Amino acid sequence: MTLSNSRWKKSALWTAPVVIGLVGFFLGWLIFGTGNHSQVDPTISTTEARSAEQGVQQMYTCSMHPQIRSPNPDDKCPICGMDLIPVPADEDPDMESELPRLRLTDRAVGLMQIQVWPVEGRQMSVPVRLYGRLGYDETRLRTIAAWVPGRLDRLYVDFTGTLVRKGQPMVEIYSPRLIAAQEELLQTIRSAQELKKSGRGLVLDKTLLTVDASYDRLRLLGLGEDQIKRIEKQGHVDDHLVIPAPSGGIVIERLASTGDYVETGQPIYRLADLSHLWVQLEVYESDLQWLELGQKAIFNTQSHPGKNFEGTVSFIDPVLNDRTRTLRVRVDIPNPDDLLKPGMFVRGFIEAGLEGYQARSQSKVEQENHQGQVTTHEKRPAMQAGDMPLVIPATAPLVTGERAVVYVQLPKTEKPTFEPRDIVLGPKVGAWYIVHEGLSEGELVVTNGSFKIDSELQIRGRPSMMQPEGGAPPVHDHGGSAAQAAEPPKQTRSEPFRAPSAFRAQLGRLVLANFELVNALASDNLQEAHQAAQKADGMIDQIEQDKLSSDRERQQWNLLAKSLHNSLVAVMEADDLSSQRQHFESFSDTLTEAVRAFGVEQTGPVHRAVCPMVQGRKGYWLQPQRDITNPYFGAVMLTCGEIDETLVEPDTHDH
Repeated sequence: MTLSNSRWKKSALWTAPVVIGLVGFFLGWLIFGTGNHSQVDPTISTTEARSAEQGVQQMYTCSMHPQIRSPNPDDKCPICGMDLIPVPADEDPDMESELPRLRLTDRAVGLMQIQVWPVEGRQMSVPVRLYGRLGYDETRLRTIAAWVPGRLDRLYVDFTGTLVRKGQPMVEIYSPRLIAAQEELLQTIRSAQELKKSGRGLVLDKTLLTVDASYDRLRLLGLGEDQIKRIEKQGHVDDHLVIPAPSGGIVIERLASTGDYVETGQPIYRLADLSHLWVQLEVYESDLQWLELGQKAIFNTQSHPGKNFEGTVSFIDPVLNDRTRTLRVRVDIPNPDDLLKPGMFVRGFIEAGLEGYQARSQSKVEQENHQGQVTTHEKRPAMQAGDMPLVIPATAPLVTGERAVVYVQLPKTEKPTFEPRDIVLGPKVGAWYIVHEGLSEGELVVTNGSFKIDSELQIRGRPSMMQPEGGAPPVHDHGGSAAQAAEPPKQTRSEPFRAPSAFRAQLGRLVLANFELVNALASDNLQEAHQAAQKADGMIDQIEQDKLSSDRERQQWNLLAKSLHNSLVAVMEADDLSSQRQHFESFSDTLTEAVRAFGVEQTGPVHRAVCPMVQGRKGYWLQPQRDITNPYFGAVMLTCGEIDETLVEPDTHDH
């Protein structure tokens, strides 16, 4: 048994190399074949091999920062330090490189998480947020005044806030004129009675006319029919006149005291009927397009949480407040249960339909077509009042300055193909944008992954949103490689305004409030971010635009203030950190624009930091220190980013 095992082991040792060689030869024949095929180094990737076959220099990029390009595979990403990977070769060699189109495989679409949504007609309503204060209904204010001159001998109501009913006695007044008028009435009545007994008809008729005149005189002095009949019945004058309440309500003002002498028409009390109230609102002029008389408004107040009150828009001020650039809007609210009190702060909304907006759009288009402002082939049919507007999700357009771009998936293509499209946007309605021009109903627009498509077009040197003229993407010098850093596009900025020192100091307080919001988001604290946004919004209200010297400056600040306010309200209403950070980005960009336009004081150093990984693009924010505190990622990547620019130097307070 031992001998047999030994022989078997020797045989195996002799035959093993032979078998391995045969297997290797067979596999090599399968892989490389026997013809005149080109030999490819198995150590390089398929992408590198394809680039070599096409005679194109292979470039390398960072998987997290696709704008990084280098021909050296040993380089590192200068932003995050990651190894570079080969840039994928164009998957469609037949497609001309100058076309702003991108053709992808189904797998690439899935990896890029691209989502599309059809352009559709939809009946929309605009939730216009309202904030205001309750006040008196001025049409229900009443004044109790003296009808005759005299002395106030008694006040039945001697303090404000008292609830009175209609007809309730309010004051007793002693008036010699009133006594004389009563005596005149009694004398004419007695004379008429005596003449009636004597039968003198002509004199009786004249006396009866005098009686009627005495009645009218007492009525003009404030006596009612019942009081006059009582005087006539009792046969003697009343020393005092009782003035009743003309209507029910609350005494909001007492203007006289017991013993005061008053003249005819002098006010004694002011009453307010609180069964109806007014809500006085300040509405930005950009929201005026959604408001119309007769719209229903829903309000609530902190005094009655969970309870809604309904009112009606009854007045829109035709004159704009030049200082605040807002308009006064009044809403009538019934208050039968007396739950609402004048002076309360309320918040609510109006679900405004698009009927008025569509009618105005229709009129504008008809006017442009009539005046020949567009050529014949560009004329589009006017939007009818009953039509539903075309809308796309708010996440679809990429808005940069005056341009709005969407990526459209082309129909009837072998592979998913996308191209950019310049469109004309209408107003934003909740989570949707109205589209005026550039799209047709049923077309598919990209709602998620647009920045990834745009980045891929940049990598391939094709026209994109960020580089409309196309060209080679930016290349960085990675530690001695032959690639040179491309020169960044020059940004044209208008000359800053010469804002006065007081205005710059007020804007500086808004920047300081922004620092608190940045720290709250960097700390992943939802509630602190709510509070910081509320504080910053209050700082906007304290900035006095009338300190600016020109209409152009005031107009620019009004546009910026409106955008800042809307972004902060969205941060305050957000239910999660992700939504807060999305709206904070808009606030931060607008605040930076305001700082550049007007300058700030009393802030200390102000640095503009940038993170290159905010939803596939660069995200900016302002912070006081040079050490990065990232508000977009918080603890996940707290120090990701770098200082891009210093707006206020540490050793000065002026911009």
